[in-house]
Amino acid sequence: MAAADLPSSQVDGVERSVNSKKLTRSGKPVGVYLLTWNVGWSPPPPDLNDVLSLNKQQFFDVYGIGLQEVKEGDNTEWVEAFTSTLKKHDFVRIKLRRLQGLITIMFVKRSHLSYCTSFESEATRTGLGGWWGNKGGVSIRMDLFGVNFIVVNSHLAAHLDNVRERIEDYGSIIDNQKFKDPDVETILDHDYVFWMGDLNFRLDKTTRLDAENAIERNDYAKLLLSDQLNMCREEELIFVNFKEGCITFPPTYKFDPGTNTYDTSSKQRVPAWCDRILWYSDDAEYGRSCRLQVKQLVYTSHPTYLCSDHKPVSATFEISVYPKPPLNPVRFEQIKEWQLGQSQIVRYQVKDVLGQVKTSSSDWIGLYKAKFVNFETYLTYVSAIEGAEKNAQGVEVTFSAKAFNDVPPGNYCLCYLTKKYSLMGISQVFPITPLKIG
Repeated sequence: MAAADLPSSQVDGVERSVNSKKLTRSGKPVGVYLLTWNVGWSPPPPDLNDVLSLNKQQFFDVYGIGLQEVKEGDNTEWVEAFTSTLKKHDFVRIKLRRLQGLITIMFVKRSHLSYCTSFESEATRTGLGGWWGNKGGVSIRMDLFGVNFIVVNSHLAAHLDNVRERIEDYGSIIDNQKFKDPDVETILDHDYVFWMGDLNFRLDKTTRLDAENAIERNDYAKLLLSDQLNMCREEELIFVNFKEGCITFPPTYKFDPGTNTYDTSSKQRVPAWCDRILWYSDDAEYGRSCRLQVKQLVYTSHPTYLCSDHKPVSATFEISVYPKPPLNPVRFEQIKEWQLGQSQIVRYQVKDVLGQVKTSSSDWIGLYKAKFVNFETYLTYVSAIEGAEKNAQGVEVTFSAKAFNDVPPGNYCLCYLTKKYSLMGISQVFPITPLKIG
């Protein structure tokens, strides 16, 4: 599809993503994989490798997954399916947030955890005027290699004629979600904003026959001229200053479940690109260190998955970050070994580089297996000490022998976490061994 065939708002997105300059004055760019999927109340399929592009043996640094229409009871199955798939490649699930049928999940490569902190999540109900969570938005944000980064997963109002309602849903999500980080009070305050989901925009004044004929010819440019989202962006009614890559895949809705056949029900719905991924970044340059830039690599659908009336859509990006990003604020003193049957003293300091770190009496330090999968799987913990950042000599806490007496010998690490599982520090891996006698 030629860029000249697209509305100017989409042309701008294509030019900036495909022809963007090489990421400069920053460290190695961070790879981001995003997936949106309206799963149509179905259970997870047995194999998720293709939908995560893992079959190509190309792994990214961050995976953000947004699901819609997840049936109650299948929530855990879907979460565990993605978690078990990505843990094989050494990814940690850092955050999970649900809102009825919406689920947002974030994974980060284990080796990057020392540069990830300030995890938060928010959810906004927009169904029935904000009373019901069948529609809405769920976000996860964090500080990543020195920049702040957020992923929003949304399910907006359905049906062809409800364009105004979709715009209002978007506005409600933007207005209602607030964050504790003083630098990023709202979604749009973040350095990098990625927004995905079943946005439910349809094709205006297009017949089913015209759509089918255009799809048969791969003439997506003609159909995209009638795309409600593109037209609303042209009028700056929604996603102002956001960008979207070139759409080169067929409409992702609506299929007969179990097939690649568009809707054969009595309604004969016109195919549409309901499932989208857009992004926004400040055109900012932080001194000589980092200029914010996004380069989109791939934007595609995954037609081999037949469980839903939607096809999953993924996009991959490279984003620029600081060449020397700050480490987590909590730094543990190196631990050489723990022995079972003995209490263990843990020493740490709080390096508050930006003057914004506040420890709390609700913070805690968890003991984890070296290859832990998520922060809920701690084996034991101790409470952290409030006000630790004021102690330049460091802080000591003690794990009693009884606290980890049932822990088997092996390799472990410590994580300093807030009450809501935001990571503030992670130790190096150390062994726990049987007590040496004599």
